[in-house]
Amino acid sequence: MMQEREQQELEKGVNRRELRMSRRRKEILKVAARFFAEVGYERTTLEMIASELGLSQPALYYYVAKKEDVLAQLLEDIIQRIIDRAQKDIAPDMPPDQQLRQLIKAHVSSICQYPEGKAFILYESHLLSQRTPEILQLRDRYQQFVESILIAGVEQGMFHIEDVKLTLFALLGALNWIPRWYSTEGRLTPEMLGDSYAEMLLNGMMVPPPLNN
Repeated sequence: MMQEREQQELEKGVNRRELRMSRRRKEILKVAARFFAEVGYERTTLEMIASELGLSQPALYYYVAKKEDVLAQLLEDIIQRIIDRAQKDIAPDMPPDQQLRQLIKAHVSSICQYPEGKAFILYESHLLSQRTPEILQLRDRYQQFVESILIAGVEQGMFHIEDVKLTLFALLGALNWIPRWYSTEGRLTPEMLGDSYAEMLLNGMMVPPPLNN
């Protein structure tokens, strides 16, 4: 019984430590994303991030070894957030047009979060040019997920698409451009944008209904 209690206390301690580390990591990424969005990736330093958080540089190095690690974690978080939200909102038995509608709304809602979304769009190519395996695998996984919905829509006669790959890149390009101009102070919420973009993009690829004679 004593050993069980000691084990439980040990596990509680580990969980509390992991929770603190997770919270601190999120704080670091949030501050880093703001600096990346406001002053640029090149001008941002780990010293600036540590100072903003009231941390010593050695304390910051406990979580990240270099600035590239911060950017990599930030991009991984954004892509994973989009995937998680899309998979949560999409049911397997939904028709492809509804799946794509939910995916577009999930993508817009996730990527319009400031400052993470803007940093993601501004510096995605910087990190991908270094061919970080984890980022590439996560990106490819998401693209394959979107592509599978487009293919299903074509096969079921819902989507009029001649080139699925071209449509995939055009779709993601349109969505990923939003954080370059979107402002949280504007009249449109991410949810409103998601609805509008879903309507516009789906209308462009849906097979028109047959004409009545």
